[in-house]
Amino acid sequence: MPSSPALPLYRAAPEAGVPGCFIANARKGQPVLVAIHGISRNAAEIASRFAVHPAFAEVTIVAPLFVRENFGKYQQMLARKPGEIASDSALLALLRDLSPELGAGTDRVLLFGFSGGAQMAHRFTMFHPERVARLCVVSAGWYCMPRADLLYPYGIGNAAGQALVGPGFLDIPITVMVGNRDTRIDETVRQDPLIVEHQGSNRLRRARTWVRAVAEFGALHQRVAEPELLTLPDMSHDFGHCVQDGNLLDLAAGALL
Repeated sequence: MPSSPALPLYRAAPEAGVPGCFIANARKGQPVLVAIHGISRNAAEIASRFAVHPAFAEVTIVAPLFVRENFGKYQQMLARKPGEIASDSALLALLRDLSPELGAGTDRVLLFGFSGGAQMAHRFTMFHPERVARLCVVSAGWYCMPRADLLYPYGIGNAAGQALVGPGFLDIPITVMVGNRDTRIDETVRQDPLIVEHQGSNRLRRARTWVRAVAEFGALHQRVAEPELLTLPDMSHDFGHCVQDGNLLDLAAGALL
């Protein structure tokens, strides 16, 4: 029988370039779930919610805290100002640092992200598919489209129109969730013309568009890619509400475990 879940403990950043994180249910040799917060940076809440859910009792929960000073554009995995660090490099460094105490579970993690965290999580998976076992993203504001004719972070292209990533991420089970009422457009839902043109104006449309685009990218590379899209009935854009009334963590367990 697994022991009762403990409240997450904060592990301070050991050095520059490695984020602090909240850790729960830590036991060497079991799977590791990395759960990435949104722009409210509610890492402690996310770690706590997963820690007390019975399905994750034998899963080590790691919730990185990407502080604004060092990781202002963590969602896009970009470092735009002096002193900022690309969040994918920082997450890889964190996993290396945790490896001695958590074991092989850090080699390929279960990856979850909500809102801004979903932005980072799907980009991390596209660029580092060898480090992700399964992906579950919820309510991303917008997506990195699998198109080489769009510059990163809007697409996967560079200035020469070449793809920055290959089709490796297509082999990973991917689940995309979004509330069927997550259609409000406010200052947190970017309305860049390039995003609206290629993805739509709200999170619900953008989730549907990205799932369809991934399937088309798979066909282009002669692979079957079928990300699962789940719409959460009567849910809008609130993590706590989605957990309490939208069955979010039960659905995440089905996607990740």
